[in-house]
Amino acid sequence: MDWLPPFLFPMSEVPPVSIGRADVPQWLFALTAGLTALGWLTTYVLAIRQAARDSRVAIPAFLVAVNFAWEFSLTFLLEQYPEQRVMNGAWAVVNSVLVYQAFRHGRRDHTWLSPRGFRWALGGMLVWAALLVMAGANEFHDLDGMYIGMMVNVPLSAGFLVMLRSRGSSVGQSMHIAVAKFVGSLFAGLTGFMLYPSRTLFLVLIPTMVALDVVYIVLLRRRMLAEGRPLWDLRARAPRPAERAATEVEEVAV
Repeated sequence: MDWLPPFLFPMSEVPPVSIGRADVPQWLFALTAGLTALGWLTTYVLAIRQAARDSRVAIPAFLVAVNFAWEFSLTFLLEQYPEQRVMNGAWAVVNSVLVYQAFRHGRRDHTWLSPRGFRWALGGMLVWAALLVMAGANEFHDLDGMYIGMMVNVPLSAGFLVMLRSRGSSVGQSMHIAVAKFVGSLFAGLTGFMLYPSRTLFLVLIPTMVALDVVYIVLLRRRMLAEGRPLWDLRARAPRPAERAATEVEEVAV
């Protein structure tokens, strides 16, 4: 194969996945991990509240299933660091409410599926995602779920953008959820960089998920302003389609 041009980047001599955690001060790890947990817990609680108010899931239904599968599998099924299991277990308990809401309200974003078909598809996603998470974490020897967590978070962040676009409305969404999700993702990424500075895959996954979260915040803000919905009023509801249509007519007239 001498006719091939020389490659630009050599393969790592030592697989980055085989390099263990960096020596990080305990206070620094506690700070970034704590803000990660706070960001995600806030996201879940606000998402539960928003879905109860609007009868629309606040996190894309099929990605709720994937997220719950990650938390459940890495808490109860596969070996993990003890401190990570505690955090995952707390998230799984709260996220179980989101799973219930996904089964109850999620089909409104997937009307092409019958009610029975949607339930089977969502249940199938839960099982498949759990198997994939365990296989992937075992493959990478991912004792704190970092690799798999970042891989799950990228489509989750993208899913918010798809949800906003497909609904054409801020219904079921809020700036509080968007910002809390951004905080959780950002500090999860910082924790990953801090603990595993040699893992090159993080250089792609973490900036991608953070950038997607920023784009979602910008687009959601734009949508809410167009609807005349206050950005930071938790009591304000997204206007009904008829109200949005009237608002758009008024904007065109002006």
